Amino acid sequence: MDMVSSARWKRLSPGWPGLLVLCFVLGFTQWRIADVNLYVWQADAWLRGRWDIAQSVRDVAIHDGKLWVPFPPFPSVLLLPLVKVLGPENVSVRAVAVLLTVLCGWALWRLLSRLEVEPSPRAWLTAAFIMGTGFWSCVVYSHGIWFFAHVVAATFLMLAVEESLGRGRAWLVGLYVGLAFLSRQLIVYSVIFLVAVLWRRAAEAGRRRQVLQVAGVLGVFGLCALVYLASNAVRFGDPFETGYQFIPLTEFLDARVAKYGLFHPAYVPFNFIHLFLEGPHFNFVPPLQLQPMGMDGFGTSLTIASPFIFLALAARGAGTSVPVRAAWVSIVLAVAHMLMYYNNGWVQVNTQRFTLDFLPVMMVLVALGVKRWPAGPWKPLVAWAVGLNVFVIAVLPHLSRALSKL
Repeated sequence: MDMVSSARWKRLSPGWPGLLVLCFVLGFTQWRIADVNLYVWQADAWLRGRWDIAQSVRDVAIHDGKLWVPFPPFPSVLLLPLVKVLGPENVSVRAVAVLLTVLCGWALWRLLSRLEVEPSPRAWLTAAFIMGTGFWSCVVYSHGIWFFAHVVAATFLMLAVEESLGRGRAWLVGLYVGLAFLSRQLIVYSVIFLVAVLWRRAAEAGRRRQVLQVAGVLGVFGLCALVYLASNAVRFGDPFETGYQFIPLTEFLDARVAKYGLFHPAYVPFNFIHLFLEGPHFNFVPPLQLQPMGMDGFGTSLTIASPFIFLALAARGAGTSVPVRAAWVSIVLAVAHMLMYYNNGWVQVNTQRFTLDFLPVMMVLVALGVKRWPAGPWKPLVAWAVGLNVFVIAVLPHLSRALSKL
């Protein structure tokens, strides 16, 4: 390979993980032309000059005799142009999720490059996040409102983390994390890490520069937070009312909330076990219990489904722009919050999907752990995580259908 070809390959090679991810997701996604969910109907309602919607869809909030989308509004903003041009029935939310996957993979690749991770482990870690966590299942099932929200939030949080460790434009970091927050509220804890990164990087420029950087992030993020509070006031008459209490619940979720409310320490044991200890639990068709029909909707723990994330424990921030302690503070606060919540993410497939609210930050620590332990047996952990997802998401549905014909 001559020097010109080599230089061209070096310029082009960072794009191949994104193309690989795109082909992989396209190949194994049960594709549909249109995937109408609540975000689409919210966008359609805005185009009609309303906030309430006419369609009674699962997870809609019922308040003041009207139907509302209780979730943060940015995913609907993202879909608004498509709904305007194509109409709500012709919008493929899943296609948008695939494009966001490529953007997220690109941002992660650049982030790992900023951290000076070598190309080979960079490719492994990009595949680990996109295909070895709940991100993949959220793309596949992004016709559901919860899953699309995770894809949008994780992508924009990844962009925020990359920008903070890259060019470090405070206003853009604030905008990215603000848009992520306008998709998933739990993203708010990541602001601690992002502010700490910019504070550390501006240290050599002096205290004034540090203050300006922090003000830039918090100022733009604060504007996004005000948008969320205003949307709550419009929908529910109170800026601090999320509307989640107005979602009709059934079965055990209804019983939980009726007894303990949305947040309570009583939820911690159940959520902790599923977050850290629960293995993959497959369901079989009765009465013979021989044909696999899918997985338990409570999901698989991070420990079993994505064990490579524990490389984060080996991360050290000395000599880097990464404030490791601040990253752990962001992660621990998010975990503590979700452990107290009445719902662990049910329904979900081979994941604890709420962890996507902090996994983009944790991937920084995972990368530092890989750099500190490059010869460690971490690649088999990534292969296991990706392989389990391949079996559960891509193979198991076809296997179940084939066995049903026997």
